[in-house]
Amino acid sequence: MREFLTPAETFNKTRFTTILASEVALYSGATVALYNYWYKDYPHSSFHLFDDEGEWLQHDKFGHFYTAYFETNLTTGFYNWTGMQDKNTYWVGAVSGSVLQLTIEIFDGFSDKWGFSVGDFAANTLGAGISMTQNYLWDEQRIVFKYSAHFVDYSKEDQLVQERAAALFGTTGPEKVLKDYNGSTYWMSANPSQFMKPETKFPKWLMISAGYGAQGMLGGFDNIWCPDAAISPEFCDPDMLIDYSDEIERYRQYYLSFDIDFSQIKTNSLMLHYVFNVLNLFKFPAPALEINGNGKVKFYPVYF
Repeated sequence: MREFLTPAETFNKTRFTTILASEVALYSGATVALYNYWYKDYPHSSFHLFDDEGEWLQHDKFGHFYTAYFETNLTTGFYNWTGMQDKNTYWVGAVSGSVLQLTIEIFDGFSDKWGFSVGDFAANTLGAGISMTQNYLWDEQRIVFKYSAHFVDYSKEDQLVQERAAALFGTTGPEKVLKDYNGSTYWMSANPSQFMKPETKFPKWLMISAGYGAQGMLGGFDNIWCPDAAISPEFCDPDMLIDYSDEIERYRQYYLSFDIDFSQIKTNSLMLHYVFNVLNLFKFPAPALEINGNGKVKFYPVYF
């Protein structure tokens, strides 16, 4: 098993073919599944653009950036396993990460409900590019982008808000983690020891983190919605609109915290090494300071 998991020292054609075939098969299957699950039942149109720059207080743009960054790191690692030259894996990883995200943008472009978002495309490209650039500069990720989430308690809100949250963000744990922007935070964690001399006594596993989140969002652009969640506010009967724009404030959140760089924890177990790499996708719960857009400062003994 160890020999199988260890990256090849020279280019291994069998491994390369395996990765390429797997990637094509998974991409094709995921594309078909995505179309049938998300786009099939919505009206189609000619290709068009959609300006969503102000949507979700740009929180969704961080999501696009993070996803492309993660996919680039993942595919770069796969091709590194084949023994391909490092510089080639960096390019292939970045292209793979970009293409995976571009598919979604193209589907949006032909969907009557959405449209191709230049902002989303830019965020995808930047995420893939940041991963590739760090690999070229240092052959490692010294600045790691991570994700954390917690469940938002809407039970204290009135019934209309609770129903809106359930319609938008789902009712199960996995749905809420993936869909509820109010409960998720994107982090940029830097490892200071990797910018210091090798003999530094600064803990090699300790990272400094800056995070971005947002709160009070019950709609893309504002807190106004139609009783039928499938109908956008602009197409809803004005007399039917539910308006919470004055009752629930939308604001940005900025965080400072600490993190753990699991990739710097030494182990002789190759399997544990891969487990640590997976854990490095997520921000480790730690004390955090929040400075939010409405001028308030909060301290959390442990923030998820």
